[in-house]
Order: sequence, then C-alpha cells, then structure tokens
Amino acid sequence: PARAAQPSSPPSMSDAYSKLKVAQLKAKLKERAQSGAGEKEDLVRRLQLCDAGAKHALPDGRNPTTLKAAEFRKALASRGLPCDLSINTRDELMQSLIDALKTEGGGTSAEAGSSAGGGGGGEDADELATRLALQVLELGEAGNPEGVLSLLGAAITRATPFAAQRKAYLSLARIIHPDKLPKLGQATKAFQHLVRAFEVLTAPEAPPQAAKAAARAHTAISRSNDGCFKTHLFCPRCKSQWGSADSGVMDFDYNFMMQGLKVYCCALCLCDFGCMTAEHRCPLCRKPFEYHPRDYHRQVTCGNARCSGTFGFWLYHVPARVEDDLRQEARKEQERQAKQREAAAARVARAARKGTGGASEAERRAQGEKLFVAGLLDACPRCGFEPPPGVSREELAEHLGCCTDKKAHAAHAAAVAAAGERRAKKAEARDAQAEAQNLAVWQFLGGDDSQAWLLTDTQVKKQCEERGLATDGTKEEMLARMASHASGRKMLTDGEAGRAAAGGGGGGGGGGGKISAAALPSNLHSMSLPQLRAVCAANGLTPRGDSTSDLIHQLEAAAYAGEEAVLLLEEPAGRGGGAGRSARGAAAKPKRKTPCDDGDDGDESDGWQPEESSSRRKRAAAGKSYKEESDDDDE
Repeated sequence: PARAAQPSSPPSMSDAYSKLKVAQLKAKLKERAQSGAGEKEDLVRRLQLCDAGAKHALPDGRNPTTLKAAEFRKALASRGLPCDLSINTRDELMQSLIDALKTEGGGTSAEAGSSAGGGGGGEDADELATRLALQVLELGEAGNPEGVLSLLGAAITRATPFAAQRKAYLSLARIIHPDKLPKLGQATKAFQHLVRAFEVLTAPEAPPQAAKAAARAHTAISRSNDGCFKTHLFCPRCKSQWGSADSGVMDFDYNFMMQGLKVYCCALCLCDFGCMTAEHRCPLCRKPFEYHPRDYHRQVTCGNARCSGTFGFWLYHVPARVEDDLRQEARKEQERQAKQREAAAARVARAARKGTGGASEAERRAQGEKLFVAGLLDACPRCGFEPPPGVSREELAEHLGCCTDKKAHAAHAAAVAAAGERRAKKAEARDAQAEAQNLAVWQFLGGDDSQAWLLTDTQVKKQCEERGLATDGTKEEMLARMASHASGRKMLTDGEAGRAAAGGGGGGGGGGGKISAAALPSNLHSMSLPQLRAVCAANGLTPRGDSTSDLIHQLEAAAYAGEEAVLLLEEPAGRGGGAGRSARGAAAKPKRKTPCDDGDDGDESDGWQPEESSSRRKRAAAGKSYKEESDDDDE
C-alpha cells in the first residue's frame, strides 16, 4: 500500500521514442519534414533534437531543425560554431546549435551534455582536456605559437584578426585551465605556454634599432582631415557593419580598406570583401552611395537627391613598420594572384583548343531532371520545389511526372534568370575589386615601371593609354613599350657609360643593362616562362633564351652586374691553372709563392704542391741544400 501511494514518474520522451518501431519513427520524422535516413538510434536522436528545438527556438520563433542548409550554416557561423557539413553531420551541428540556444536562453552546459546522451561525459571531457594540455605543452616547447592556438581546428596565424585569435585563446583557456586539471602536474606549464603563444601572435614585433632610428628621423607629410569622416561600411552579404570595436581591426585599417590595398573578412558571415564590393553609406544622410579608391583623397557628394553636402574620408596615422609589413604582404599577394590569373588563362586556352562546345538547353534540362531524381539537386529544375530531407527516389520521380504547371515553370525560370543576373553583378564587382586592388598595390609599392609586371593586362593597357603608347599586342610588348618610354624620359646621358659598366647590352631595348634587384620577384624559380618574359620586358630587357633557366640567369646577371660573385667553395691556386678562381677570391686573398710555382704553365705535375715552410724557402732563395746548410752550421 505504501508503494502504491507513491506517484509514478511519467516516462521520458526519449524512452517513448525508443519503444517505437523504425517505421513509426520514420513516419514521425516525415511529419516534421526531417530525414528518415540512418539507424534507429539516429532516428530517436533526431526526434529528440526536434523536441529540444521546439523548447529552445531561434530569436524569430522558428525551430532550428526546420532551417534549410544555407540558413543553418549562417545560424552556426553567427554564433562562432563549426558550419561545415562535409566534416560534421547535420545532427551533430544541430546539437551544437541547440546547446548554444540553451545558453542564450539561460540553459546550462550540464543540460547540453546530458541531452547529448551519454554517461561518463565528465570523464571524456577530462581526457580531452588532458590531451589538449599535453599538445599545448609540446607545441609551446617547440616554439610554435600558431600551432598552439590552432589546436581547435581554426587556423590561427599572426595575420588572423585579433577577434579570432582571442576567441581561440579563450576557448583553449577554458579547457586546459589548471583549476580544471588538478591531476595533471604540467597543467600550469601548459597554460603558461598558451598565454605566451597568445601574446606572441597578438603583440607586434619590435623593430630593430636601426629601423627605430630611421623612423624617428623620417618626417611624414599628411593631408588635412577637415570636413572628413570615418564613413560606415557594411558587409555586402549580411549587412553587418565593418570596423566596429568587436571586429578586430585597427583604426588605420580604414586607410587600407578605402585605398583598396586589402580585402577583409566579415566577422559575422566570413565573407571576403573590399572597398569596391562593400556597401558605403553617406555620413550626412545615411544612404548608400557609390565609392571608388580614387575618391579617398577628395571631397565628394553622395549623389542622393536630398543630400547636397560634401564630405571627405578620414586619414589615420599609420606607423612606418606597419606600412613596411603591408608592402611585403601586398607584394606577395599580388605575385600569388598573378600566378592564379595565368593558370586560369591557361585552362581557358586548353578548353578552347579542345573545342568540345557546351551542352544545349534541352540537354542541360534533361541532366538536371536526372540529378533531381537521384537526390543530387535540392530543388526541382522545373518548378523550384524543394522536397524535405529523406524523400525517396520514387517520390521525386513521381513529383517530376506530375510537375506540369506552366505558371510555376515560368516563375521558376524568371527566378533562375534573376539569380543569374545577381551572380553576374557580384562577379563584375569582384573583378572591379581585383582590378582596383591591383592598381592600388602597384602605386603603393612605388608605381615604378620595373614592377609593372605585377599589373593585370587591363591595367597595363590603361597605363599605355595614359602615356599615349600603342595598346595592341601582348602584355609583354606593352611592358616593353612602357620601359622604353620610361628610359627615354629618365635618361640624362646617352647611356653608354651604364651599358659599358653593365657589360654591354642596353637600357631600354638592348637587353643587358643594370636593373634593380628589389624589382625582381621574391622567387624567380617558381615563375613560368611567360611571367619571366614579362619581368624582363618590364625591366627593359630583351628576353634571351627559350627556357626559364636562361631568363633567370639573364635577370640575375643584370641585377648583380658589376658585383663580386660569392662562391661557397674556392679551389686552391694551382688547381685548374687558376681559371676556376673567382675575381673576388683573387682580389681578397693573393697567391703565395712556392718553389714549385715558377709561372711555367707547362709543368708536368700540373697539380697543387703543398706549401713549404719559411726556413725551406730561405734555403731555396740562397741556393743551398739542406746538407750544405748543416755543414755551415758545423763549421
């Protein structure tokens, strides 16, 4: 009777789901527009996630399990969670999203751990924390701070925004803090390595003393900021503001962004954009306006009907060391993009040579229908219907057979065309951004014609037009015209002395003059033959040879003409008759006379003789033998 008086606890929802059959579970999942693929445990867990999502909904009231793929990834990325469906399953990512929603709504991490369904979760967490602490200790002792902060999966470098660096540091600090690892004796040391790695990557490197002195002696000239504002920029995808306090950028990054020197990553949706693709808003009327990097040092108007005021763009002070680092970084980036452009052009040329031709509209439509039936397309190619996850092929084929609504077909075709136009506009904006950045970086590096090989074909053509030169021919020919034009403008003499000192050749068109080593790429051996020919043309050299090694030798000879060669090995004086000795070795270390070195090239031994001692050289100079000398000593 006492046992009957106690109220019995109702069965949990997970127990109720586990008692159902697989067919019943799939039916429930189909009602909720969820996938029915997987084992019974997966189906039960999916239903539990649906129930948890109903309790912890999104800010707009929707259940997170009903999100489509793009919305799902955006919801994960906005909360700093992994969003790659190719690495983690949708159920795992959904569990992490629901846990984050629980935290936002006041839930606890213990509840999230229990909802993941595990006993002994604390033991697993301790093992994970111990393993991470040992890895931090190992990488820290090896002097790899980037590897320490990259242990959680996200690649963290010195160039990573501060917000991402701080996030990785805090995530690791919560896991391997010594208070959470009382049994690990090296926990404190591992945590110290983590702190040191964060300080190394976030603190700027101190410049050498010579650079400090040069920076103090250098006087910079800057324009006024009268009537200027720091205008607001917004991400073209998620419309979040760039440059805010939590975005991890410095004040002078506004200069780099507005001049088109760098492309930045949105902290919310991870979209890369620059000044040409960002959305600019007028500081006076708060409405969008068109912007170009050439407007940065000008007073402009936004062009809106009710706004007639003029405004400029704020110019922040940039430290000299930051400018030097940016020059090196921008140069490397432009070299990388030049290689990518050449590779893309080569692929297009190969496709044109094959001449396969594209498929017709009917063939593409038939192929899209086959892919839709196979489950490889998310939407019907006819009407745009998006079936729920877990639909069988028979159901997809049945839908395709019944899809005969011409109005729906026309509406979907119009939507597809509009999406194509939007993609074309985005691609055009990206191309404009790349062209503007290419020109801005070249001008930032000095705008010298010897580095014009970094420019794209479009920018090289524009430079020729501005100088009144012919724009026909290849990029190499236009660069040669620019180099010849520049040498004609800058030559103060007839150039004979320079050509004689450089060993003949010529300045503008001869192909053997002295060039600046700083104008050469960072790694000539990684460049292709057309790129090397462009470098030669930009430096006023006529390419000699049909291989990369010939052009590299020509560029290095022109860059280091008149300088003494540095050899790793230097043969002795007598070996090889002296022909193999460098001029630098001969000037730096004069040859010491030996008895066997009489200047006769017809010596039969023709080998190096060991150097004799000083006493022996004296006896040889006096014409005495060793015996005669000993006799003199006896006397």
